[in-house]
Amino acid sequence: MSSSLRPIAPPTSLMEVTVDRIRDAIIAGELPLGCKLSEQRLADMFGISRSPVRDALAALQMEGLVTISPKRGSFVFTPDLKAVDEICEHRCILEKAAVRKAIAINHAGLIKSLTAACKTMTEASQRGNALDYTKGDIDFHNSVIRSGGNHSIISSYKRTIGPLMALRTHLFTIMNETLERSMNEHLALLDACRRKNIEDAERLIDEHAAHLVDAYRTALAETSLFDGLSTGTV
Repeated sequence: MSSSLRPIAPPTSLMEVTVDRIRDAIIAGELPLGCKLSEQRLADMFGISRSPVRDALAALQMEGLVTISPKRGSFVFTPDLKAVDEICEHRCILEKAAVRKAIAINHAGLIKSLTAACKTMTEASQRGNALDYTKGDIDFHNSVIRSGGNHSIISSYKRTIGPLMALRTHLFTIMNETLERSMNEHLALLDACRRKNIEDAERLIDEHAAHLVDAYRTALAETSLFDGLSTGTV
């Protein structure tokens, strides 16, 4: 078959691209927690009309990353402890299912991707660069999910895990949550996966998620989560 007659990939909608861009900006901390979102300003930044931005914000509200108030406008979400606890539980269910399957059917790919993410995190930790560290952290957990090869799990994780990733970025970059314990936990999980010890891997996933909830609870008790956040509009 000639290249001209090859199957045509369905085009990605402008709204879907806009959702991905805004989601990534929130998770990376470029759009801070609690920040007000201007449809017009975002449209101008992306070089598009307001309509796909409005639809994207509505979609991100369904993911828990954006809060839309008819009278106040749209905002990046503000974390709720109960919601964070539930998201962590959901994350553990998905990651444990994915790591079991990855160890069974894609062990080499799992170890390769986790090792690369750990290298990124180690180098960022040595530089004291919390933002680069959290990007490696996100790659690590996405690698666990992708290596399992279950597209339903991958899709569910992407749709629901955004608030947790954004919170983790905030804890590392704004609240200076220690990187050392986090790094050690990731290395321990990598080691368990190398040994194909599913029981250890699942236990470490549970412990790692619990520590994030504990860190957030401590942060709420000791200081305002939103100290230092921009009060401007993006």
